[in-house]
Amino acid sequence: MRNLLSGSVAAFLILTSITTASAQGIAVTGVGPVNRSMGGAGTAAPLDAIGALHWNPASISYLEHDEVSFGMEGLLADIELSSTVGGSTHTTNGEAGVAVIPSVGWVDHLEGTPITIGMGVYGIGGFRNNMPMDASNPLLASGPVFADAEIMQIAPTISMQLGERWSVGIAPTITAARMMFDPLGPSAITPTATAGSGNRVHWGGGIQGGVYYASPNCWRAGFTVKSPQWFEEFRFFTSSGVVGFDLDYPLILSGGLAYYGWERWVFAADVRYFDYANTAGFKDLGWQSVFAGAIGAQYQLTDLWKLRAGYNFNQNPIGSEDVFTNIASPLIQTHNIALGAGCLLTDNVELNLAYVYLVNSEVSGPLPSPPFGANDTMSHRINAHSLLLGVQIRY
Repeated sequence: MRNLLSGSVAAFLILTSITTASAQGIAVTGVGPVNRSMGGAGTAAPLDAIGALHWNPASISYLEHDEVSFGMEGLLADIELSSTVGGSTHTTNGEAGVAVIPSVGWVDHLEGTPITIGMGVYGIGGFRNNMPMDASNPLLASGPVFADAEIMQIAPTISMQLGERWSVGIAPTITAARMMFDPLGPSAITPTATAGSGNRVHWGGGIQGGVYYASPNCWRAGFTVKSPQWFEEFRFFTSSGVVGFDLDYPLILSGGLAYYGWERWVFAADVRYFDYANTAGFKDLGWQSVFAGAIGAQYQLTDLWKLRAGYNFNQNPIGSEDVFTNIASPLIQTHNIALGAGCLLTDNVELNLAYVYLVNSEVSGPLPSPPFGANDTMSHRINAHSLLLGVQIRY
């Protein structure tokens, strides 16, 4: 029992620990307080440098000003792991604590040219799971489960405006990931149980490209292709030797529409596709490729205040038959609701605030038989709250 449970936990931790409780699988739903308050809709609605750089490199040509934007998110997830064994149900609450997700974006229109350049540095994933030992819960009776991971991405970006209506953009991406696990194994990856803490940062890279269209009748459209982030082999030094495995970040396709035709209003909607089924690491766990959708609206209440609201819907890449394999996963989320506001502090400085609520989500599935009974099951529940604060400095 000890080996089976620890091995299953470790296998998932290794392959899916770079995740966030507010994510579309491994990928974040949005970056920065402005984009997050719009539900992550931003492929066709460049409202700030951070969101524009992340979702569509071509859209930075249509930002109204040169700017530097800063953001910080604090995310608190409430995770429950339950098992029903022999007719008795036992639930354990984790203590993940607050995860901090930074974001920075800079955009500059090169005067006298059709070229706009920029740089984005932001967290695109992160995960913290901290489940205590619980003798009453068979899934945790052998000991606690801990995992901590962060993904940061750097995206130097260039966009060229083609006439008055079109622009194209491209951004090579450099991605860094750090992970810690306890336990790591026993499993097919490492034969004995050992700690996987103290690991170095691992690096990956890829490229993203986008196109943007601003129609004469107030409609705007955008499309972006984000290539997979191909990581170097993740390596851990353990008492059993070097443990290595392959894990990449999936291909993402994004399409969006925005409408600027009503005075003081901006409406945006995005549809995205995440290719987990063909991504190293995730395809080995049977993850399905999924779609996600986001809608958002911004209203200019006064000369000083803007109000924003958004909603994000995600399909779950993990089927009920794979719940036990993904025992440590907090990725079972479907609905995110967001609210936000912007306050103009000076002519060139705007303070942005946002709150995002991950609506309580649950997934259930069978436990393996043996060692469990034919009718034994487990379930995972999660909800999360995020508070974001940021500043836009225009020049």
